[in-house]
Amino acid sequence: SSHAASYLNTPIILQGMKMIGAQFVTGTTLDEAMQRAKPAEAIGYRYSYDMLGESAKTRADAEKYFKSYQNAIDAIGKASSGQTHITSPGISIKLSALHPRYEFAKRERVLNELAPLLLTLAKAAKAYNIGFTIDAEEADRLELSLDIIEKVFSDPALDGWEGFGLAV
Repeated sequence: SSHAASYLNTPIILQGMKMIGAQFVTGTTLDEAMQRAKPAEAIGYRYSYDMLGESAKTRADAEKYFKSYQNAIDAIGKASSGQTHITSPGISIKLSALHPRYEFAKRERVLNELAPLLLTLAKAAKAYNIGFTIDAEEADRLELSLDIIEKVFSDPALDGWEGFGLAV
């Protein structure tokens, strides 16, 4: 109702929402987030950077997210130079951000189109030796996610790398 919505615009509610958001959102850009994380990292905290809200509706969306992931891996990797996947920050990847038709009904198409993109990102993370986590998807996409993960993880180019992880 409009009465309930008016409460959301009160200064105290907005301030509370900002405080809660600050606990989970480190920055609105990767550079900002990495700067804000430095004090906590200095005392042993580690972050896995995630681009919130990503889900590709179109091919252009998927390409934009792929490039964003590439840029983020590059930035995190350069900032983590000389560290390992355990001591450096990492990145979280959402599979549905990389393909606009991420659904089981399109299984073969998604496997053939998405797996090479994910492998490209994983190889870049491996080259920097940063953590690379595949985010959980909705339950109806779990089987497809596992098929893609299996195909990418079993690629010989990733042999010996322990930075590949899954969020469950």
